[in-house]
Amino acid sequence: MALEKLRSSITRAVALCAVAALALGICLPTSTAFAAEPTAETDQASALQQNTKTATELDENLETNVTLSFPGKREAEPADVVFVLDKSGASAQMDIYNQAKEFLGQISQKAQADGLDIKVGVVLFNKMGNVQQPLTDVVTGYDNILTAMNSSVHSGTNMDAGLLAAKSILDADTAVKAENKHVILISDGATYLFCKNGDYTTPYTRSFGKVDGGRDMLGGVWEWQSREYHTDNAWKKFSDGSNFIFSQAMTSPQKLAEYLAYYKNQYQNSDKNWAQYDYEYTTEAANNGTTNPIPLDVNAPCNNDIAYINADGTFQAMANAGYDMNVYFKNEADFDGSNFLKYLARNTNSGELDTDFDKLKAKLVDKVAAGSTVVDTVGSNFDFINDPAKISLTVNDEKLAAEKIDDTTYGFGKKADGTYRFTLSYKNAESETLTLTLNEAATPSKPVVFEYSERLVNVPTEAGTHSLKVNESATLYPVDGNGTKGEASSFPVPEVTYTVNAPEPTPEPSDENPSATTDEAKADKPEQASVSAKTGDSTFAIGVAALAIAGASACLIAAAAKRRCR
Repeated sequence: MALEKLRSSITRAVALCAVAALALGICLPTSTAFAAEPTAETDQASALQQNTKTATELDENLETNVTLSFPGKREAEPADVVFVLDKSGASAQMDIYNQAKEFLGQISQKAQADGLDIKVGVVLFNKMGNVQQPLTDVVTGYDNILTAMNSSVHSGTNMDAGLLAAKSILDADTAVKAENKHVILISDGATYLFCKNGDYTTPYTRSFGKVDGGRDMLGGVWEWQSREYHTDNAWKKFSDGSNFIFSQAMTSPQKLAEYLAYYKNQYQNSDKNWAQYDYEYTTEAANNGTTNPIPLDVNAPCNNDIAYINADGTFQAMANAGYDMNVYFKNEADFDGSNFLKYLARNTNSGELDTDFDKLKAKLVDKVAAGSTVVDTVGSNFDFINDPAKISLTVNDEKLAAEKIDDTTYGFGKKADGTYRFTLSYKNAESETLTLTLNEAATPSKPVVFEYSERLVNVPTEAGTHSLKVNESATLYPVDGNGTKGEASSFPVPEVTYTVNAPEPTPEPSDENPSATTDEAKADKPEQASVSAKTGDSTFAIGVAALAIAGASACLIAAAAKRRCR
């Protein structure tokens, strides 16, 4: 009961002070908010959701403190990775698979430590595409992803199906930019089945059937031999003079390109209608072949030709969509298709195969790396205060002292070799510009917090409340761990408010003081101006009136408490 009476006394005190303030004509800001104490969710060590920029209210010197925090998860950008694994047949070694699993563990650890948003999916292909693991958070779903990578499928080889399955799950994730979608194809380069109309669950093949003096290859991986072993190999030549046959085409990506272009034209444009001999590769067909074999003809595309043409078409479509395509050779077993894999990579990696995961890892986990910059254009309303005491940089809760290098350059975090972890350059031109350069990577869970001060110089004089932008723009220009420039992202532009009160009306001369003049009345009641600030979603305002109210409130509260204690 006593507590309720005390609360009631405090409430009346605050109300009386507000009335008193109004009676005295004190101008209070129209909207007032105070910064909350930091919580676990907003603590600097937590992963930022996006780049932030705020400004404090103007103080009595018309100064505001500006804070930029980056990178947020949005600016570090989410990424997708899909493994497309050839699990058919045997492999002489498993080294590349072991590297792939080690890579998975590394990016999972980095994603957890740095607050990164990375999802991983797994597609296995045999005669069809098998989505063994849909896109899954690499941290929380690590065990499931690893289990999918370790699983196996058998029966047939359809690279086109594996690529189509990967494309389908990447296409569906519209929240991730195309350039942040990564495909890891691991294969021995052999394929003899293909798909139609984007359906990766139904395989097709074609066969010459049983030929004189030979056996029925049943639309399998050796089907090309039926044509090559039973026709005139010298019917057409490559540009180097060698016979225009499959086994010669597989000796170099250049020959393979010439060879596949010819048979693609035959398949699509010949009046022979070679496509009529395609058939679904069912279990029965795999065991017994087809009742509609291809006529034995040097111009007739075999199943291997169409499988390569279709797989390449899907691969290039993904590359053209902007997806990052990575191709690994899983070592030779009984078929060396490495030149086909190089042919696939002709437009994405200069025809070279990937041999490790270092470059890809840098793309994924070092999105804002050394060489990234933040460019902040101050604008005309404010001046940057070029004083090291009013400039600070904090990284992962570690405050780095600002060291003046020259009149317009500062260094933060001096290293043993004399260089700095970060540098700030200031350009005093028509539009003042600050450029902060990162010489190390930054991550959402270990953000960079850059603080500096500005002074209002273009002070409004017209009566009213003026919203003033503290800068024209601020932009993060990221560079990844490979030195590749990413997409620039903008910071919000905070505003502060400055209020100029209208002059009070001139009082009419009274009988008691008929000599009072208009000028004297104005001298007795000068114009008043108040300032407040708003930054993004919050508005801050502290004025002299607030201090007066606080003091009056304290007195009334003390008096109420004293009466209660009697």
